[in-house]
Amino acid sequence: MPGVEKLFHAFLSHSHEDAEWVEKLAGRLEDECQFKVWLDKWVLVAGESWQQGMARGLQEAASCAVCIGGKTPRGWFREEIERALDIQMHDDEFRVIPVLLPDGDAEYVSSFLRLKIWADFRAGEDEEYAFHVLKHGIKGEPPGRWPPPNVGEEADLMNKTRARLAQLFKLQKLGLHDEVVIEYERKILAQWLPDRG
Repeated sequence: MPGVEKLFHAFLSHSHEDAEWVEKLAGRLEDECQFKVWLDKWVLVAGESWQQGMARGLQEAASCAVCIGGKTPRGWFREEIERALDIQMHDDEFRVIPVLLPDGDAEYVSSFLRLKIWADFRAGEDEEYAFHVLKHGIKGEPPGRWPPPNVGEEADLMNKTRARLAQLFKLQKLGLHDEVVIEYERKILAQWLPDRG
């Protein structure tokens, strides 16, 4: 409903196959942007009806980020998308933001969602830009220039460091030895920290 105070900045709609990636995104939105995020795993209470909980969550959120992975939205996930679009028809301030995950397939984006600006995480190296677009979409404001004018060399280096560490953790999951990971992590951080004192 327009003008009603919302409890959550964003409702994250996703399929169970993408739950791990989406939970990391939710953590980042809360930690870096101080958003209050509705994520089923974090909000639903044992013993309550999950369908009713999700329907209530959509009503209590100011926006819905529809996370599209590598599989066709189906079942309750598809119904969440339809509910979010229905809410938007009755509430101009409610935003539905398509989010293409790294393995996302644009073919699975419904015709109604195709008409919206996407946050596209498929590019890999442009993950920071996709996060920037999503963050501003949740706020309901234009993203502005990229990189933002107030991002200096230090912030740019920090973003690159974060991206390198994320790649390192992916390699660790694939079986890279912990000692190698720790040593490489030290080298990455040493590039950013040497002049801090």
